[in-house]
Amino acid sequence: MTMHFANVNAMRLAYRVQGAGPPLVLLMGYRLNSAAWPTQFIEALAKQFTVITLDNRGTGQSEKPLAGYALANMARDVFELLIQLEITSTYLFGYSMGGAIAQEFVRQFPERVKGLVLCATMCGGPQATYAKQSVVRVMRDLDGLSPDEAARRIWKVTYAPTYLANNRELAESQMRREIADPTPLHAADLQFQAFAEFDASSALADIRCPTMLLTGDIDELISPQNSKMMVKRIRNAELIVLSGRGHRVIWEATEECTSIISRFFLRIENSCAKEADLHVNDRNAPTLLEALWPALEMYAQWPLIAAETAIDSLSIARQSILATGSAPFGDGKPILVLPQDLGSYLNASMLTAWLKATGYRPVIAHHADLATAKRFSQLITNVTRHLRRKTILITGIAGLTPAIDGAKRHPERISDLVVLGSPGSIDVPSDVRLHYISSGWTPMLTMTTLPQLLRNIPIQLLDQ
Repeated sequence: MTMHFANVNAMRLAYRVQGAGPPLVLLMGYRLNSAAWPTQFIEALAKQFTVITLDNRGTGQSEKPLAGYALANMARDVFELLIQLEITSTYLFGYSMGGAIAQEFVRQFPERVKGLVLCATMCGGPQATYAKQSVVRVMRDLDGLSPDEAARRIWKVTYAPTYLANNRELAESQMRREIADPTPLHAADLQFQAFAEFDASSALADIRCPTMLLTGDIDELISPQNSKMMVKRIRNAELIVLSGRGHRVIWEATEECTSIISRFFLRIENSCAKEADLHVNDRNAPTLLEALWPALEMYAQWPLIAAETAIDSLSIARQSILATGSAPFGDGKPILVLPQDLGSYLNASMLTAWLKATGYRPVIAHHADLATAKRFSQLITNVTRHLRRKTILITGIAGLTPAIDGAKRHPERISDLVVLGSPGSIDVPSDVRLHYISSGWTPMLTMTTLPQLLRNIPIQLLDQ
């Protein structure tokens, strides 16, 4: 298929068109571009539909900006593309994160969707079932890995174990197609952030087009419980659960999925779907304090809790906050914490655990790292080198001197300095932005004010 380009939403979007018949837009998931779709899947659908595939912003041959990855914005990318293609209505298939983009598209432009299939996806919100922290770590802890190493690591939670054991060569071949044009880490982080904060749960009841939920019954990444919950909230929706299939259900059962999707859309094309009212009882979302309470209790008992258990407790609280929309999720920026004046290394450890749980990549600078300017410079270089992004320094008043010295020596690697306390008048390099929180360090401050401040700091890539 020939790649085409369109200027949409102030960026260049790559797309392909194949086949003839009613238009069908396929929306790909996290990190992947349109080359990842199984060839057999596209070719079979193109016999009955005009299939439109696109590289989501940040992937493939589309632009990879440093902002604009909110799923509502990515849905508008699709809308503007359809406007340019003079397509007034379409069938829509969304896989994983692409299913979330599809939900956003239907919410914003309901009159443009004739039928909808949501595959291996979720709606977010308080009733969503999120992945275990061990699974999230597999997807996120990819620092320093080559594209093929990262892909093989992610296999562990995306393919069904039996399929991977019996089809290793197919998985390798598929992986080679996917990493031919790899997604840069900053774009992957921003996509992950957008998906983590996504919540369309309140809009499900407003979906009026015929809808199908498709999932594998052993999906570890996005539990099939999400599809089972969503089908109850979308009026007249259908649910198909494929036995023994994982998150990559389309790749594991390509022929079966193609048949299911084609039959569903062609049935809509040939007849009008019946509608039925569905009454949904909404559960009240917990307050921010209720969501944070497990983490605050954990902090009070910190000396008695092992570090891994503490991080998992913070992760549970983070999941609760994601579900309520009460706190922002991070974009993977590297953060260097100087523990002076944070009370103790214990407090610094809690701070880094919380920052990691909320989507950042924090590192503590220990006394040995600050012993000499040379060692501190090496730490700054190590923190930023693999991510190819500038870091943020976080310190209390007592850590200002080494923080400023580091910022003066490495403005090319440090973008911002955050001070927990009132710094007064200090001399900071012009290339480094200064932020301070006058009330200093408290546990509640760490879990509320600081993530919002970090969210407002833009990503800065290292100069090539």
